[in-house]
Order: sequence, then structure tokens, then C-alpha cells
Amino acid sequence: MRSFTRAGRSTLLCLLALPAHVAAEDWPQFLGPRRDGTSTEHALVEGWLRGGLVRRWSAALGAGYSGIVTQGAAIFTMDSDGASEFVVSLSALDGRERWRVRTGPSPTDVYGGLGPRVTPAVDGSLLFTVSGTGRVFALRVDSGQVVWMRDLAGDIGWRPPAEGAASSPLVADGRIYVMSGASGRTVAALDRATGELVWTAIDDRVSYSSPLRWTGADVEQILFLTGTSLFSLDPETGRSLWSYPWPTHDQVNVATPLPGNPDHVFISSGHDQGAALLRVERRADDGLEVEEVWRNREMKNHFNNSVYFERAYFGFDNAILKAVDAATGQSLWNARGFGEGSLVRVGAYLIVLSDAGELACGLARRDAFKVEARLSALGGRTWTPPSIANGSLYLRGERQVVRLSPPSGL
Repeated sequence: MRSFTRAGRSTLLCLLALPAHVAAEDWPQFLGPRRDGTSTEHALVEGWLRGGLVRRWSAALGAGYSGIVTQGAAIFTMDSDGASEFVVSLSALDGRERWRVRTGPSPTDVYGGLGPRVTPAVDGSLLFTVSGTGRVFALRVDSGQVVWMRDLAGDIGWRPPAEGAASSPLVADGRIYVMSGASGRTVAALDRATGELVWTAIDDRVSYSSPLRWTGADVEQILFLTGTSLFSLDPETGRSLWSYPWPTHDQVNVATPLPGNPDHVFISSGHDQGAALLRVERRADDGLEVEEVWRNREMKNHFNNSVYFERAYFGFDNAILKAVDAATGQSLWNARGFGEGSLVRVGAYLIVLSDAGELACGLARRDAFKVEARLSALGGRTWTPPSIANGSLYLRGERQVVRLSPPSGL
């Protein structure tokens, strides 16, 4: 095992920013347990600041940018051998492969390299994912056995985006919410147990953004950022509750909508589109309406999400790490040197992963980002955000996954 020490001694004040104890948790879906890029694994950050991180194992994978999800002693992701895509399960203890299931051919990619972009979702005994050619799978967590498969292309006429599917499935309410991309059926809800269609909705181009389960104005909603708009739908019926136009160049909306203050939701896209903060209110007739709080080009999330903390949004404005004020949308600070990276938040700390595989940790402050610990964790292009589960940090490179954790006894 290789040990990585931190860069510089952390101060007692920084460590006091962490709660004394929070139970470990799994990372069951894209962007984590709350689908907002946050973790409660404060002991991991405290251990890193006190004694560095240890590389517990490294495992080779096929190509891809699919994220790591976990359940107990198992982790799950997707990869490609060039011709085919696979769902893969590895042991969280040593990185050994538990099972591998082919999900179909690997689609031709016109932009960023080969391999799946979809992150699976684990829910109880089942794992759900979407292949690059639009096949939705439910598989047994223990064995990889296919419980059901729904071919969106064959069943409802799926229209693939340029890089194949990249929208990660959402499991909630006994349903699987997915981007389906068919004419007049851009999004869909499938029955969790059978894969049968529950409803379809929206006539728009599909995007790469993932759906979000959200409560705004005391109303349960499913948010989909499609190719040209943000849509709010009734989870039970797919009925439209409200929408907000957001047309982006070539329908390249990638980042998932992000909740902030109550009844507020943040969206951001690259290609010089920028960001907007929206507030949802209930009308006298109990309908919903959306109001634009602000909109500007201060934060342009190309493909990785921002996180919210202390009345600010932290994220990558293309290749600039930045914080913007939630009330005004104005830039608070910016930092370079991470490329088009990714980040997650643990309490008051940001864990930032550069696109070249360098990992950094520092307080999520409104005045500056001060790195408290730093290490070189991966080589090559690293576009997949970190996952944190059960005391460990999982990082995915193009053809590799590593598990890092603090030294034992801290």
C-alpha cells in the first residue's frame, strides 16, 4: 500500500470545521446519496488532513467515464473494450472483479473518447443502468443476472445524442426515471420491478443531463434538463408542472439541476451558456410558477456539476474553479490549475479532482479556496467526479479505478 501525505500541516481551526462523528454511508447513484455531490464522510477528510491517504488498491478497467457507485463491500461502474459496453462490479475490499455483464455495442463517439458516460444506480437488491445505445437494465446486485431489460430504441423510438446516452438513471417512487429521447417521448418513467412504461412526456431533444427528484414550493417534482429547457414533471403522471427555456449550443446540457436554498434550483451549461438561479412559487390556484432570480455567464459547467454551500455555488467555469454568490450570481473568487476538473463537498470542505488526476482538499469558503492537502492520485485524463463511501474515496480514470483512505487508527 502506498501512502500519500498531505501538503502542509492543517490547522486545528480547519479540523474543528468537521463534526465529531457522522456514520459512514454508501454512494448509491450519480452525485451521491442526495444527488447533489455531497457526503457526510467527515472522518475521511479529518483522517486525510491528519495523516494523508493510503492507496488501498488500484484496478484496471476498460475505457469510459462512468462513475463509481457502492453498496456495502461492492462497487459498480461501466466500461468498454472498444466494441462492447459492460456493467462491472468490483470488490470494495481489494478491487477484484465480482462480475461483468455486456449491455450492448459501444456507440461511436465524436468528441471525448471511447466508453460509457452513464453512472448506474443501486437500490436494494437491484442495479439499474442505461447502455450507450438506449437499453435500460435491471440486474441483481449479487450476481449481475439480468432481471429485466427495456430497449428504448426498439420500444419507443429512442434518438441517441452524439455521444450516446450519458444521462444517469434516477431511482425513486418505485420507478426508474430516464431520458428516453423519442419523438414526443423525451423522458420516461419505468416500473422498478418490471421495466414496464409508466408514463412518457415532453417533445424535445434529449440531453446528457440526469434527472433530479426535488421538492419545491412543497410539491414533489422530477426535474429534467433536456436539450432546450428545464422541465418540472409530476412524478406520478408525468404531467408538466412548469418549464424554463434553456437552449444551449447543439443541445449540450450536461450538468444536473442543483437545489440550493428552499424552493430554489440552479442550472448551468457550457458553450458560453452560463448559469441561472430559479425560484418556484405556488400560485393561488395551487399551480406552480417559476421566476428567474438571476442569469449570467459567471459559471459555465461544461460537464461536471457544481455544489452548494454557505449561500454560494462552487464549481468549474469551464477550466476555472470558481465560487459564485447564490443571491446575485456574481463571482466571489476563482482559481486555476485544475483544468476541467470535478468536485464533491464533505461538510465545509471541497474535494477537488483535476482533469489530470491531482486531488486537493480545502475549505469551501466564500473568500478563497485554500488547499489544505494535495496528492497526485491518477494519471491521464480524469473527467469522472470522485465518489465517497464507507470511509474511502474512489477515483475513476479513463482505464483505472483506485481506492484511497486514511491510515488505520486515525
